[in-house]
Amino acid sequence: MKMTLKNRTALVALLFGLALPLVSTVYASGHFATNYSNASLTGVYGYSSSGEHLGPSNPNNNGTNIPADSVGVMWFDGNGTFEFHDTADLGGFVIQRGTADNPIVGIYTVNPDGTGTTQWFSNGSSHTRAFVIVDSGRELQLGAADGLDTGRGVAKKQ
Repeated sequence: MKMTLKNRTALVALLFGLALPLVSTVYASGHFATNYSNASLTGVYGYSSSGEHLGPSNPNNNGTNIPADSVGVMWFDGNGTFEFHDTADLGGFVIQRGTADNPIVGIYTVNPDGTGTTQWFSNGSSHTRAFVIVDSGRELQLGAADGLDTGRGVAKKQ
């Protein structure tokens, strides 16, 4: 049986029509996805971060920046509340922030493009961190966003 151009076109259209429902829908506005929400973050993430605690806000209040790093775990509930506990080193002074039984509690907001912020209050100060969801929600890239610190970190879903 010889296939004509008309039959070949019809066959290609039929195959395309059958395959189209198998392709996942991508929601986008321009170049950016718009399908993220607070529900995009759930579960426990292990993280580490490093940077500097900035001069005027540091514990010695002497105007010099202090190196800082931390490692810990955070949990997101999918509704805008998160909890964390970690161990931080602030210029050689090691502190435990929260515990598994008594974590620090804060709020988070996820924007439609997968960026967002976390906010919490501890040690007499309000803290804000920016993040972006990557790798289908298996990883977060973190950055300081409150004027108290500079730094960056990575959180990976456990």
